[in-house]
Amino acid sequence: MAGLLRASEEGLKIIDMVRRNLGWNKADELWCQAALTSKATLKRFWTQQPIRRETFIHICKAVGVKNWQDIVAREIQEPELLSAAIADIPLDNQNDRTFPLPENLPPVRNWVQRTKEIDILKTTIVNSDITAISIVGLPGIGKTTLVSQLIRQLHTENTPFTCAAWQSLQSATGKSPPFDRTIDSLLFTLSNGDITAAVNAQNDYFKKTENLLKILREKPCLLVFDRADTLLKAGEAKAAGYFAEDCAEYAWLFKQLLETEHQSKIIFTSRESLAELPSTVTREIQLNGLDRDAEVALLQSFNLTANPEELAEMCDRYSGHPKALQLVAALIRDDTEFQGNVGIFLHQRDWLLIRDIERAIDEMIVRLSDGEQTCLSRISVYQTSEYPLSFAGISAQMPEVSKYELKENIIQGLKRRQLLYYDRHLKSYQLHPLVREKGEYLLSQNPENIRTAHSKAYHYYISIPLKPKSEWQDIEDIKPLIRAHYHASQAQDLDAANAIISEVYEYLRQWNCAELVCANLPLPLLTEVKNISLSEAGKMPTPQEI
Repeated sequence: MAGLLRASEEGLKIIDMVRRNLGWNKADELWCQAALTSKATLKRFWTQQPIRRETFIHICKAVGVKNWQDIVAREIQEPELLSAAIADIPLDNQNDRTFPLPENLPPVRNWVQRTKEIDILKTTIVNSDITAISIVGLPGIGKTTLVSQLIRQLHTENTPFTCAAWQSLQSATGKSPPFDRTIDSLLFTLSNGDITAAVNAQNDYFKKTENLLKILREKPCLLVFDRADTLLKAGEAKAAGYFAEDCAEYAWLFKQLLETEHQSKIIFTSRESLAELPSTVTREIQLNGLDRDAEVALLQSFNLTANPEELAEMCDRYSGHPKALQLVAALIRDDTEFQGNVGIFLHQRDWLLIRDIERAIDEMIVRLSDGEQTCLSRISVYQTSEYPLSFAGISAQMPEVSKYELKENIIQGLKRRQLLYYDRHLKSYQLHPLVREKGEYLLSQNPENIRTAHSKAYHYYISIPLKPKSEWQDIEDIKPLIRAHYHASQAQDLDAANAIISEVYEYLRQWNCAELVCANLPLPLLTEVKNISLSEAGKMPTPQEI
C-alpha cells in the first residue's frame, strides 16, 4: 500500500553511510528533530519494519538523501500493513483529546511562521521520552510567543494532554514571584478549582509539591514556566545558570517534576541556560533569529518603502532578531524623519541599538560578573564575520586570568547567559550583532581601552602562522595579516599597519583585491596608498615604492 514504506538492505547501507558522515547515531535526537519523528519510529526504520510514507521520506531527507525512492524495499504485504499501522499511530485512548487554553496565555502578535521550530517542539513534547524542554535565547528573540503559539496549536490537535497551565515568573521588580503564589496557582488550575489557596494555607512546599505531582500522575498535563531566568544567580560567572539561594523552593519543585515519574510535560523559557536541570530528561533548545523569508515578511507587514537590497541589509544588520526588527520597522514607519523609507534609515543610522532594544540587553549585562563584562567588551572588537574567533583569540584579550578560569567560568558563563555562542558549523565563537554593539559601547567608555583591545587583537593575528610567501595564492592565505592590519589601524599603531601594507600590497594588487585593505586606511602616512588608482592599466608601484 502507498501509505506505508520500509527500507531495503541496500537502502539501509546508503542511509548508514550518510548518517555516519553527519556523526549521528542510529536514533540520534538531532535526527528525530530534523525528521519530525520519534526514536521508536527510527528503530522501526532500521529494522525494516513498515512506517508511514511521509515519515519515511522525512527520515531520508533529514540526512540529505533526496532520492528516497532508492531506499524503499518491495511492496508491503497485507499482514505487515496491519502491524505497521498499529505501531505507527497513537493509541485509541490518546485520540480526540483537547484541553482548555490557560486564561493567562500571552497573546500572539506578528506571528512569523516559525514552522520548523514548532514542529520540533511538537515532536519532542508528544513523541519522545523527554520530560522537559528548556527554550533559551536573547530577550525579544521570540521564546514566549513561540510557546504561546505552540499551546494554541496543540489545543486544536489530538494530543495526550487534558489540561495546560501557564506560569509567568516575571514581575515588575525583575525578581521571581513568591513560590507559594506560583504553586497555589498551578494547583488551582490543574485541579479545576478544587484546590484553592485557602485549602493550601497549612501546607509547606513539600506537601504542595507532593499534591502537584499527584495530579500530574493522574492526568497528562502541560506546564509552562515562562522567564525562568528570574530564578537564577547573577554577578558570578561560575554560578551562571544555577538557582539563587532564595529560590530553593523552586529548585526543589523542578527537581521533583523532572525526576519523578508522571504523565505530564514541562516547558521552560529562559534568557539563560538552566544548568541544574538534569540533561537526561531535559532538552535545551536555543532559539535563534528568523530565516530570511520570515524576516522580509515581518518588515513588509509594516508597509515600508524599500527595495530587496535594503530589506536584505536590514535583516543582516539585526541577524533576524524579531523584536528588534519590529521596533525598528515601527520607528521607520512612524518617525517623520524617515517617513517609512528604509533607505533613509540605513543611510542615517550606523548603529543598531535604539532605546527599547538596548534596555532589554542592559537587563542581561547587569547580571554579569566583572570578568564576564570585561571579556565581552574586549572581544567585541573582533569582526567575527570576517574571521573565525577562536579560544586563542579570546585568551589574547584576557591575559590576566588563567586559561582554566577563562574557559570554564567566564566563557561558560557568557554562553549560558546567551551572550556568546559557539557555531559548530563555523567552528568559532560568535556574538549577536546587538550584543557586539553593546560590548563596543561598554569598551568606548574609555578610549584607551579601545586602543588596548585592538592592539591585543593585532598581536594575536600577527602571531598566527602563515604559509611561506612562495605558496600564497589568494587573499585567504593572508587573512590573518588583513585582520592584523585592521586592528593595528584601529589601535592607531601607524608603524605596524604600514609594515603589513608594505608586505602584502603587491600580492593584493595581483589578486585584484587591494581595495579590501586600502578602503580602510585612515592613517596619514598611508594616504598615498589610498590614492592609488587600483583600476589603472599602467605599472603599479611596488611595496618598496609605497
